[in-house]
Amino acid sequence: MKNLEHNQDYVELSTFPGVHINLKYATTDNFMGMNLYGPVTQCFLHKDSAEKFKKAIENLERAKPGWSFIVFDALRPRSVQWKMWDHVKDTPQRKYVANAEIGSAHNYGMALDLSLLDEKGREVDMGTGFDSFSPVSEPRLEVKFLKAGKLTSRQLENRLILRNVMTKAGFLQLSHEWWHYNALPEPEIRKKYKIVE
Repeated sequence: MKNLEHNQDYVELSTFPGVHINLKYATTDNFMGMNLYGPVTQCFLHKDSAEKFKKAIENLERAKPGWSFIVFDALRPRSVQWKMWDHVKDTPQRKYVANAEIGSAHNYGMALDLSLLDEKGREVDMGTGFDSFSPVSEPRLEVKFLKAGKLTSRQLENRLILRNVMTKAGFLQLSHEWWHYNALPEPEIRKKYKIVE
């Protein structure tokens, strides 16, 4: 991803106010338990997605002054997507990882995995962690798990804060991961943008 520094189509996110970067795939703290990014610590988005993210930052500042975003992943080369897909393709986790053959919105720099930090810099409780490939992570099942007592009203409220500031900026919530947002519908992304190998 280092060659993206000089590509004007991509924006590095560490300079954005109210944004903390914790690239999970550059650590072993992810569902594969390995560093998939090597020495890379920079976090990029396509400039079109980055413009929407700037609006989300403004939305969050209005909604929850003092809170900030923590970004777990953004642009992900398809070479890394292949490693992920090969790891899950014959497992029940396959529904949580895009087939690298068609690619993920991440592979175009048009998706974000993120959460929120409160005014003291503590990660907000969303009911599950990032990369928790379980039904409780799925926004489409939140009401069910709230009624069953597996999600608290506070955890759901925190997810809704994230969802509102992101969707008001034009992002789309992925139905089975509370942390994942696409800047555009995936067919449109594939039609208009170039995949990063």
